[in-house]
Amino acid sequence: MQLTRKTNLTKEDIKVTGTSCETVNQFIYLGSQINSKNSIQEEIILRIKVGNRSVFANKKLLKNKDLNAASKLQIHKSIIRPIVTYGCETWAMTVTDQNRLLVFERRLLIKIYGPVQDNDEHGG
Repeated sequence: MQLTRKTNLTKEDIKVTGTSCETVNQFIYLGSQINSKNSIQEEIILRIKVGNRSVFANKKLLKNKDLNAASKLQIHKSIIRPIVTYGCETWAMTVTDQNRLLVFERRLLIKIYGPVQDNDEHGG
């Protein structure tokens, strides 16, 4: 992958000691997506997809009636959240990125605790 500000470069394979290496716009390195635009939005979308796969893999535990909400929350904190936030120390997030992650977490908490019941007597 070539990182440059020039926009008119042609995509050519690079030769290193006689071996041709394919030029790509993005790749996965140690579980994190690296892209030529240096955009973290694509990485966050990828992490949320991986988190959804983890939720699906643990669906039986999260829907189990024998487990209380505290146990399910512990599953979320110890298994699912680390998968989604892997590498987040290096993310320079926008408000939109933060909202994407918050929506993912809220959806999961609704699965654990159930929907919010509004007991407001004043209707407002």
